[in-house]
Amino acid sequence: MPALRSRTRTAAIAVPLALAGLMATTSGAQAAPVKTYFDCRVGTVTGLAYSTYVDGVAPAHVRPGATFDVTLDPAPITPNPAYNKEVKNVALQFKLPAGAKVLSYEVADRLAAGTPELQIDGTKAVLRAAGPYVANAPFDLPKITIKLKAPTTRGTLETPFGGTSHDDPGFTWTFISPNWTGEAQLACWPDQPIALTKTLVK
Repeated sequence: MPALRSRTRTAAIAVPLALAGLMATTSGAQAAPVKTYFDCRVGTVTGLAYSTYVDGVAPAHVRPGATFDVTLDPAPITPNPAYNKEVKNVALQFKLPAGAKVLSYEVADRLAAGTPELQIDGTKAVLRAAGPYVANAPFDLPKITIKLKAPTTRGTLETPFGGTSHDDPGFTWTFISPNWTGEAQLACWPDQPIALTKTLVK
């Protein structure tokens, strides 16, 4: 049986990203932002819905063995003050294209609030920001660029959100709620992996 979704708790997660989506679609980016849907967990409560946009840019096709860039620009996020006083330790996980080799990477604004950093770990790239970020104020995680070398075999290289469960989240943060004492963690993973960028090796 599919997990039931709590409308009350879903609003705490979905509303800020609806606002973020509006900001992303008017940014004039080179490619249309891609929306990813997530299943989430807070404490022992699962089946919560979440969605966010990422503006991904990559070449439509490259030659085997060629070098190319993948750029990912997450939409701004506004923590909902009804459910958050403050959030910190924000992390977005992206799955690197299978068969491609990472040559280098950069974060657009390493001096941005929250001290963002990018970590490459095997087949995934994790954008982290320590924060803290206050509720009802948008924060914008920086654009990241990853330089890759295409495999020598033909095929399609895709970059979706990573994550498979609450133990391996694609999106997570730690928050302080106005409704109880102490910290809690929001952990989300893609409902269905959706390619943020797609490059054909031919």
